[in-house]
Amino acid sequence: MSLARQIYLRYRVEGHLRFVIPQELCSPGAVRQIEQGLKDIAGVYRVELYPRQGKLSIRYIEGANDFNRVIRALYKIVARIDNAPLASCAGKDLTLEEPVRQGGISGWLKSKFHQARGAVAAMGVISQPLKSKLLLTREKEQFVIDFLTDILVLYLIKLHWHLITHEWLKRPWQHRNEWMATLYMIFLQVRSKKPK
Repeated sequence: MSLARQIYLRYRVEGHLRFVIPQELCSPGAVRQIEQGLKDIAGVYRVELYPRQGKLSIRYIEGANDFNRVIRALYKIVARIDNAPLASCAGKDLTLEEPVRQGGISGWLKSKFHQARGAVAAMGVISQPLKSKLLLTREKEQFVIDFLTDILVLYLIKLHWHLITHEWLKRPWQHRNEWMATLYMIFLQVRSKKPK
């Protein structure tokens, strides 16, 4: 199978394309040829190739160039690297659905799903000895919740301090909703500290 047929479109928005590329195109010489060849195209202003991940990202100005021209240029460069005739798909208009049917995005999603499932299984094995040590009793759980609530309240005060001192205090009626929310938050904070 030609290298051009092993390239799959992962992501497409106006002016930005991302591809999965085969390992044969991740050698230093091929990377240089792809980057230089794509940067020479009018309207392409950024080409990023990640050889370890097998990913290619192209950013271009939509008015100066379009999706099909960028794809054709990419396939011409890959055909030069492959020393094979141009792939038959290089001459026709491509859409996102076409590489999906070839397995590009679905294959990528399946591999990511299997990786995530493996990571979850590994975390389960690793966390098994810790579960007995970290069992939360009702008191520990309440302590953690109170502690995190206190941190959140302090963070909100820090975040809004400038507004409180420079706007809310000067015009309390205009900011009555903010004051009501603040007073309710203080009420909940005090109520949670009362002994049960």
